[in-house]
Amino acid sequence: MKKQLSAISLLAGTAIGSGMLSLPLVLAKYGLLFGCAMMIAFVWVAYFSSIIRAELNIYSRADFALKDVGAYFSGRVASQIGNISLKLLSYALIAAYLHGLASLLNVFLSMDLSCLIALISIVTMILLYFSNSLISRVNKTLFICLISVFILVTLGMLLQSGIGELRIPSSQELSFNSFAIALPIIFTSFGFQGSLHSLTKFVNNEPKIIKKACLFGSIIPAIVYLCWLCSTILIIYNNDPVLFDKMMCGNLEISEMIMCLSHISNLPYLKNMFWLISLLALLTSIIGVGIAQFDEWNRTTGRVSSSLITIFPSAIVAICVPNAFIKILGISGMILAILAIFLPTFLYLKMLKRHKEIVVSFSKKCGICALLVTGIAIFVAGFFQ
Repeated sequence: MKKQLSAISLLAGTAIGSGMLSLPLVLAKYGLLFGCAMMIAFVWVAYFSSIIRAELNIYSRADFALKDVGAYFSGRVASQIGNISLKLLSYALIAAYLHGLASLLNVFLSMDLSCLIALISIVTMILLYFSNSLISRVNKTLFICLISVFILVTLGMLLQSGIGELRIPSSQELSFNSFAIALPIIFTSFGFQGSLHSLTKFVNNEPKIIKKACLFGSIIPAIVYLCWLCSTILIIYNNDPVLFDKMMCGNLEISEMIMCLSHISNLPYLKNMFWLISLLALLTSIIGVGIAQFDEWNRTTGRVSSSLITIFPSAIVAICVPNAFIKILGISGMILAILAIFLPTFLYLKMLKRHKEIVVSFSKKCGICALLVTGIAIFVAGFFQ
């Protein structure tokens, strides 16, 4: 049971993070009911794609990263696709997190945004230089704090506002561009698939534990996101219609949203908690992604060089791209579709040819087809964005 809970925490902790900030910004125009329905649909996408990915490790009987799985089942080309896609995804996510973190801190420090991004980048590089065990302990502590603060904030917001008195916003007229922005970002919010090889190693490749971890690792982030999405949209819609209209147009920055929530609150502890939960969400995300990228580079270069290579390219992108948080998360969803859907599905089909004894049910075949269609929709949406 202890191993099962640790496995679930590993996946859920990887997923929960920046989605708490990005999802209200992109789903407000869908209305509460339709937005929640989209979130629930992506629980299945996250779960099914993680099962396909995990089975590659189960049947190869090794804790392979995706590039190693590609080499094992297909060859060098698949391995390189997995390696390049993972690096691109990591750089894109780190750039988005740097920009988001700088936007939040800018409210308190009143510095130039570019200088603040550079300062955060230097601090992150110094942190990555230290031992992974220390960083992992720091990240675990931050995640526990994040969940604790999340519960306090959500309950405080809803109890203060009076749940029965809140009006529910309806969906607006939607366009292709609306879906192009939302689909990749929702998918990225459940992006724990890159940690599955660490999970299989942790549980000694036990299929039952892995599959349960994939299920609850998808459900727990969905519950957190749904609670936060509903409470955030309801509070802003009922208390600040002007800001809500700005959110509907996609012109709202993270710092503006959190500032609005803190001003609306009449409870003293909530005012600071809103900023704390936002900072913790981004900190856990940037540390989690940064460690994985650092470890990849550290195999061939020294710790100083690895820290620099991990953060510096992302810092340049975060400085040069305006409103980088939402834009880059959308592009990240397109890259994640390759890593979590297209390449694992291709390798899964290769695996079936090698292991003739594996029986695939009709429902699973239908699920694979649905997953590929979803991946194409995410990729096309990210491309047009």
